[in-house]
Amino acid sequence: MSRTLMLAAGCLSLGFAAGPFAASQSRMIVTPIESAAFKPVDPARPNSAQVAVLRGDPNSGPSSTLLRLAKGPTPLHVHSSDYDLVVISGEMKHWERGQSEAQAAVLGPGSYYFQPGDLVHAGACLTDECLMYVQWSGRRDGRVPDAQ
Repeated sequence: MSRTLMLAAGCLSLGFAAGPFAASQSRMIVTPIESAAFKPVDPARPNSAQVAVLRGDPNSGPSSTLLRLAKGPTPLHVHSSDYDLVVISGEMKHWERGQSEAQAAVLGPGSYYFQPGDLVHAGACLTDECLMYVQWSGRRDGRVPDAQ
């Protein structure tokens, strides 16, 4: 658990979260992992991905969140906004349309990726649970892409 907290603190202390929020807030926010309020990304699927909002409003603009996934794949999907992601715990894979899961690198704690908006991608949590820090540049959304 201490490694999890150290990774999360490292992301924040390096200024990873400062970008889109630099002038938006002038108060310190401290959220112990035990206090993170995880809720289903899709309320209609309560056992699906869980998100805890740390800062901002994911429905309207930039935000910092924790994302928790259970073991298994996510289907091809796309988001409107860019995001940065750091794996805190667990192991996962991430790939774009045209690649396969087999081609994707295993991403363990401390691993990072940048996902451009409007780029079709998929992922998989390889362990019982994956916890990630995600910083969205704009609105957080998701949709199934058109078939190609």
